Amino acid sequence: MVSWVEMRQAEDDLPPSSLRGRLCEVFFSALVTEMIDPLMRRLGDKAELDDPFFGAAQGAGMRPRLVEWAAFLSEHDATYDRTITIVGADRDVTEGTLEVRVGGQHRTLPIALLMERRKEREVFLRVYCAASAFGSAAKGPTAKTPPPRSGSSATVSAVPSFAADLLVALDKRDAAAVAACFEQESGVRDAVGGEHSREAAARLLTSGMAVHGVADNGQVCAVEGPIGSHSGLLVLQRGDSGLVRSLRIYSEA
Repeated sequence: MVSWVEMRQAEDDLPPSSLRGRLCEVFFSALVTEMIDPLMRRLGDKAELDDPFFGAAQGAGMRPRLVEWAAFLSEHDATYDRTITIVGADRDVTEGTLEVRVGGQHRTLPIALLMERRKEREVFLRVYCAASAFGSAAKGPTAKTPPPRSGSSATVSAVPSFAADLLVALDKRDAAAVAACFEQESGVRDAVGGEHSREAAARLLTSGMAVHGVADNGQVCAVEGPIGSHSGLLVLQRGDSGLVRSLRIYSEA
């Protein structure tokens, strides 16, 4: 029989309610509210983090990095709003926005967190947000996302056809073919939040993408890989026609 004391201790070990749920969904909310210790417990001692503002950190080095992130968000009066999460076979992607103050102006910036699940509950987190919006260059090696591991579902074959068609058209640098991958009333959002028509896709994405990872829920697909010389993430929503209804671009540059 479990005693009341043991039950109370078990409850105390649980993360706060705001940190329950998918890690990629609660990560930025925890940073904005400076809940560093509960977040560290959720991450564990084998987690890795790579982001465009501070670079890479892992294990015990995660705590000072999270402190840096919390201070950075506080400095910019940031608030975080989560939008959707795409759950894939070996990785999840959560999209959201940061309301921040930059140079005395308030801006709404897209931000995405990819959580790659590995063996023994290890997680590798990658942040996608345009560092250029803050007047800084992206940290860390260029195009740093690793190629798919042997036996991983994150291969080119995992890309759904409506997204694969767009990648092929981009690789051929065929602007007309790129536009034809989109529905008539579709739209493209760039890495700093600007909204564009479908014709802008070929201009914003000037080459194909070597696919490093995919998260697809049947309706929305997130494709990870290099965009130019930097790591990036493309999130594509399928329309009823089977073509792309919307494209959201995330880049660390």
